[in-house]
Amino acid sequence: MIARVRGAAGAIALATAVMASAVSAQITIGIGTDYMGYTFDEGLGATAAQLLMVPVALRLPLGDAIAVDVAASWAQGKIERDNTTFSLQGPTDVRLKLSWSATPWALVSFGASLPTGNSMHDGEEAIVASVLATDLLGFRESTLGTGASLTSAVATAARVGGWGVGVAGAYSVRGEFEPSVDQDLTYQPGNETRVRLGFDRNIGNSTFTMGGTVMDYSSDLANSRNLFQAGRRMSFDATYAFRAGAGVWTIYAADMIRENGDLTLSIVDDLGSIVADTAITTAKQNLMVAGFVGSIGVGSGFVFRPHIDFKMQNRTEPDGSDEGSGWMLSAGGDFPVRVFGGYDFFPKARLLYGSITNGAGDGINVIGAEFTATVRWAF
Repeated sequence: MIARVRGAAGAIALATAVMASAVSAQITIGIGTDYMGYTFDEGLGATAAQLLMVPVALRLPLGDAIAVDVAASWAQGKIERDNTTFSLQGPTDVRLKLSWSATPWALVSFGASLPTGNSMHDGEEAIVASVLATDLLGFRESTLGTGASLTSAVATAARVGGWGVGVAGAYSVRGEFEPSVDQDLTYQPGNETRVRLGFDRNIGNSTFTMGGTVMDYSSDLANSRNLFQAGRRMSFDATYAFRAGAGVWTIYAADMIRENGDLTLSIVDDLGSIVADTAITTAKQNLMVAGFVGSIGVGSGFVFRPHIDFKMQNRTEPDGSDEGSGWMLSAGGDFPVRVFGGYDFFPKARLLYGSITNGAGDGINVIGAEFTATVRWAF
């Protein structure tokens, strides 16, 4: 079963930063580097895991209402197991997005993922991808390539009393690709339907937002046969942003729920011919996140932005075991500066500490660190 694409891959995260600050009449470019690594106490199989990424993003305005975004990256993942290092590296898929502000209250977008990434893995690379896909660790990329896809989305908002109300919908069509160099296998991830409803309200000088998202998937196919029916995913989130001193602080919380899925396995006879299929129920999962981001003036116009968050994951197998459950605490911050007159530089660092439950039900300690640096400029 192939890990699903993360919505916040390194290149996409960088693209979001570019989009958030872009001046409508200017081309904006961002390039960065992102390193995240962990060491694990004995009991999880792997003893260390790391991911190095170099994302690049471009925003190209086409008039006042249309913009094109391009995001790509190079990535290298490594894990250590039994005194052996396994590696997975190469380019990721290129993401394209065309956004049209149809009205001040409506946005239409079309996206495409080009299959430029390293999607065909050998056995060792598949091991790396499976570790990087662990949700609690929070790696920005896992499989590097997942085939072509097309996404259309529309979002609109309105003022209702003292509230802003927004609704958005998106549909993604995913193409097939060959994930393994060792097997004759064609894999096609299921299409995704996503709907979101959000609310916001100003409370004095503060802003409260909340929302919910529902994601449904069609069946994943292997050699045109049903392989996996992902369970419905739902997320609920809320933020409260307020002024403290000269800066803005934000408190946030989110709950991401993944229902049970169904994995289809083939039953073969002594000659290797498929005679029947059987379905296995996969684990359900609940990932809760809470934290805050602040802003502290440190003199001469510089600001330090502290960031602390806590994640707790409950993962339950059909037999009641909780392998993969755990928690993670992270603390760090970034220090944005402007260099050489027109370049924005964002260095960031954080430390992580937590625990992951293994197959025996034991909590295994995890220690990690992340270092990122992004440069962004407009012209």
